[in-house]
Amino acid sequence: MSKPNPPYYFKENKIDSDTYHWESNCSKNHYPAKGWVKDSHQPSDREQCDECKAK
Repeated sequence: MSKPNPPYYFKENKIDSDTYHWESNCSKNHYPAKGWVKDSHQPSDREQCDECKAK
């Protein structure tokens, strides 16, 4: 099981998604698509992606 490490990827608008990803190859991570953010700080107001946790 992976541990979250930067960078973190998430949708800019929390209404669109309340999860974040740290695995760049996660099928739900669509960065660098429009509306996606890459950040070095783990978002505290979002849940970890289940797919990323399982890798």
